[in-house]
Amino acid sequence: MESTWTRVQNICDPSLEKASPVSALCWDPYFELLWVGNDSGRVASYYGKGLQRYTSFKAHKDEQIRQIRLTDRGIISISPKSIQMRDRRGLVRFNISNDQTRDLHCMTTKTLTNNSELLVAGQQDEMLVVNMARGAVTRTIPDAANIVVMRNMARSICCGSLLGEVTMRDTRTMRVEQRIQAHTATLSDLDVSGNLLVTCGFSQRQNALVIDPLVKVYDIRMTARSLAPIPFPSGPMFLRMHPTLSTTCLVASQTGQFQMCDVSSLAMGSYAPPAQFFQIQSSSYITAMDMSSSAQTLAFGDSASFVYQFADTEDFDVNPYSMPLTTPDGVPPPAVTMSEDSPLSSVGMPYYTEPLLSTWPSNQVFEVGYPPPQIDEDILRNMKKIDFVGYAPNPGNVRRNQAPKKKRPVKDRKDIPKFRSEQERELLSSGDIVLDDLVDGNYNGRRSSSVGDLGTTDPQALIMPNHYRRVEIQYSKFGIEDFDFGYYNRTTYGGLETHIRNSYCNSLLQMLFYVNPLRKIAVSHIKISCARENCLLCELGFLFRMLEDSKGQNCQATNFLRAFSSFPQAGALGLFEPETPDSKLSYSMMIQTFLRFLLEQLHLETDTPMNPLISSTILQLEQQDFPMPSTIQQVFGLQTLTQSRCSSCNHDVSRITYPFVIDMLYPKKDQKMRKRSFTSILKGSMYRENQTKAWCVNCRQYQLMSVKKAIQSLPSVLLINSGAFKTEDTAVWRQNGPNMPKKQGATTVEGQENSDIDSSMQSSWVPERFGIHINGAEIVLKALPRGKEIPAEFKDSPKTCAIYELTSTILQINTDEELPHLVAQVKVPGAESEEGDKSPWYVFNDFLVRRIRQEEVFSFKGSWKTPCILQYQRVDTNEILDLSPLPSEVDYSLLFDDLTIAKQRPQNSHHQVLTPEEMPRKGMLVAIDAEFVALNQEETEIRSDGTKSLIRPSTLMLARVSVVRGEGEKEGVPFIDDYIASTENVVDYLTEFSGIHAEDLDPDTTTHILVPLKVAYKKLRLLLDLGCIFIGHGLSKDFRIINLLVPPEQIIDTVDIYHIRNRHRKISLRFLAWHLLQQNIQSVEHDSIEDAVTALVLYKKYLEYRENGKFGQVLEEIYEAGHRANWLKGPREQQLQGSLSRAPSAFLSPASSRPASSS
Repeated sequence: MESTWTRVQNICDPSLEKASPVSALCWDPYFELLWVGNDSGRVASYYGKGLQRYTSFKAHKDEQIRQIRLTDRGIISISPKSIQMRDRRGLVRFNISNDQTRDLHCMTTKTLTNNSELLVAGQQDEMLVVNMARGAVTRTIPDAANIVVMRNMARSICCGSLLGEVTMRDTRTMRVEQRIQAHTATLSDLDVSGNLLVTCGFSQRQNALVIDPLVKVYDIRMTARSLAPIPFPSGPMFLRMHPTLSTTCLVASQTGQFQMCDVSSLAMGSYAPPAQFFQIQSSSYITAMDMSSSAQTLAFGDSASFVYQFADTEDFDVNPYSMPLTTPDGVPPPAVTMSEDSPLSSVGMPYYTEPLLSTWPSNQVFEVGYPPPQIDEDILRNMKKIDFVGYAPNPGNVRRNQAPKKKRPVKDRKDIPKFRSEQERELLSSGDIVLDDLVDGNYNGRRSSSVGDLGTTDPQALIMPNHYRRVEIQYSKFGIEDFDFGYYNRTTYGGLETHIRNSYCNSLLQMLFYVNPLRKIAVSHIKISCARENCLLCELGFLFRMLEDSKGQNCQATNFLRAFSSFPQAGALGLFEPETPDSKLSYSMMIQTFLRFLLEQLHLETDTPMNPLISSTILQLEQQDFPMPSTIQQVFGLQTLTQSRCSSCNHDVSRITYPFVIDMLYPKKDQKMRKRSFTSILKGSMYRENQTKAWCVNCRQYQLMSVKKAIQSLPSVLLINSGAFKTEDTAVWRQNGPNMPKKQGATTVEGQENSDIDSSMQSSWVPERFGIHINGAEIVLKALPRGKEIPAEFKDSPKTCAIYELTSTILQINTDEELPHLVAQVKVPGAESEEGDKSPWYVFNDFLVRRIRQEEVFSFKGSWKTPCILQYQRVDTNEILDLSPLPSEVDYSLLFDDLTIAKQRPQNSHHQVLTPEEMPRKGMLVAIDAEFVALNQEETEIRSDGTKSLIRPSTLMLARVSVVRGEGEKEGVPFIDDYIASTENVVDYLTEFSGIHAEDLDPDTTTHILVPLKVAYKKLRLLLDLGCIFIGHGLSKDFRIINLLVPPEQIIDTVDIYHIRNRHRKISLRFLAWHLLQQNIQSVEHDSIEDAVTALVLYKKYLEYRENGKFGQVLEEIYEAGHRANWLKGPREQQLQGSLSRAPSAFLSPASSRPASSS
């Protein structure tokens, strides 16, 4: 049968709440209606022409509609658990749902003409016989299991099962008369017409289900006889026999392809015309199909809740003879007469029964095309116009016929962890997890840090793995402490947070942390007294100590970045990140400039008249003009002799320099540009001669000077700036990649012999190892692949030769959907590596830390990353460096001095400084409390539903810290009470909560001990390293703002002691003092000494309660008293009156419970 089917229209459910995949379709044989059932149990009907909504009702509660059948009296629908019949207007006739309806799939009537009895079957042992007049199950038929499709004939009923078998049952006795094994696996659909049976289904192949590409055809007149099958390459899934042509069949697939086929032509072996296929333009897959009784229109449903209607003629009918429909009563529009005197309030507003077009669902928005690609900037820059035609040389950035990469729409990120409060609430509400597991850390919601399977699917690292994407901190109402950092880091290496300005430096700080010589220099520096207020080496040492103790916890470089922001030279170099960075900002250029600035600053801070000699490779010159280099120069500096000769008088001037970084200098673009090796470009960047105009002291005028630089000694750490800021420079890095062997007969790489080209060089342009040999005024630089013997020229004295190995890289990540950002790839030293590490390489993407493949480091084929900095270390670093001359004794004098920068020293001090006899020891108890001021207000937004969302919390800075003795004769007496001078603008002193006034932090007006932030921080650092145990209330947040990482075993927090784990409220210090100590603290302003002493007393009370066995009872009474007193949130007069009426148990008197204090 040849027909031209065209799509008439398509519809979908207009309500997003009700939209669900279509599961059943049925054309009404009595009315011009199409009935649609979906997965949520809703049944709807539509007019045959136009498909306007007629009725809609919820037939089954959140269950899939398996099949719909129409009779003259109503519509029957089945779900897995129920059978229901309604009239066409939605009124219920009967509903059956009991133990007999366990998993129903299909239904049919006994005969073609008798509609009084309904047969219902499914994945259950019995078939049900339902009397439709009574609406009840009259009997069951045994041995009818796993039936998924049923069709009735004149004298038999065809039943298809999940096992691929078709059984023919007698309509009177319901006994099986014939069995046909149509398919080896499950059966998807069947249909009958006259004596023909057609089936489609699946086959079992290699332990998997595969759709049979053939429609099986059987003649069932006597015994079932197989006829020629119907080929359908796209996989048949739905079958319908033509209602008027008994040998014509409609076949459709899940992908939306369908065709009409004449079975008799195939069966007789006669010539069959080529099949004409039709395609449904669906965004998902087809789930249901039906043909009207007139065979003039088709209906298809998909999983996106769309229904597609096709017809073979413009004027079609659903049925040859249809009964008239009952239409709803129409309401005439009101007659409104408007005149100039009519009020506007008389104009009625329209009543909307359906959502407006402005509420178009987002999941129904489809891409229809992309704008034309942008022309390369190099082409526009070099373009020459003749008339209206432009000509430009091909820059070679893309291959011939290569389509540009299209931007993909940003989708909702589903890999963001839940907040810790949400996880705790879910765990506490479920009884499957013990509460102690939450505390022990057995449940942390973290994802695995193992290396993925991309090594086999993407050996060249062309596709950016997800762990390189930009990570951002999400804020809940509980602040940043509620964010689950552990989700991003399951290693033992600490990450750095990003909610701080200039946090782009995190990648470089992570790289420098794993340079062991620099780490020891920085840590030894904080052991001595340093008078600089903003010393980057001190802050670097404090940060390195935190990362050493982190054990996988996240850290923050707040103090380091605050000190860095105080240098005006950094601002002049453009190293400060803007408040709102854009996609055009080059973080690659910023981090390379920052590296040079940082090393120069560290050199100035370590350079002293008596610099210790720590490197045995430094060439010691006898002249007095060349002093001993600093420790930073000895580790990072490339000792270079620069000779300048005047072209006029031949006067020579020599000087020794120590450049810390080598900038890669790429040759001008030519035909050999892509054939230059990494080592040849690096050699040209290290050793070069040039001419420049300079002042000649002999000629006393500017002359042309020839400048020659000669390498004298090689550093322990070699830092290389890629300088790849142009597209032609980055193209050099992407010329080779892993599993890309060099073709035979290719040109020899310039600067190397054929013997130097090995598999390592062919797989990556950046060598894993290379050697440098100083041969007089020249240098020899070659790649040294692993597995091959090292040439003899690189086995000479360490002063003239060195073998370098790649240990770290810094990359700029570029994606279309996100702003660029920096990540560090670090090869963790063997002494610090985790047990069982398959790869020593880790990516440090701010607070995301994960082990990565080696291909991700050495391959630059992917355009998603741009190299910024390479770090090579000598393999003999431990042998050539002797760090024993560095300071090893800790200077504790800061704890015994009362330094201040205030102009007027306070007369009446509230604290007594420690004496040398009170030297803190490991396990010593000290109580601490801190107060803070706000540098920036929090940023919030009001959502459309009226709720407030936190975008960025306020930035706080330490303003006062008090430390109290926790034991000994002077228990309760503070020995530190420092106010911190602020060099930044304070927007809010938070006086009500901190007790800090503006004059307290001003050196001219303060009456307190005023110190720089570094001094107060170092005191706490000394106490921490001495092993003191800190007691306080809410210490986790205090230490976080102070930027001090304290191990859990050195913290005793009363907010956790007096807390029941299955309750969300954490009790304030003020209420605990009011209830347990009968003291009214924080009545006007906060006092850090008072809060620290109160926390100490509460801890002593806890020990006493535990000793008496009454702590559990007291804790319950605290919560009961809190509910009665509303947690002291009302007026203070009512709180004081309420304190007289309560009578808590197990009280101690304040005099006996509070230690003596000088305040």
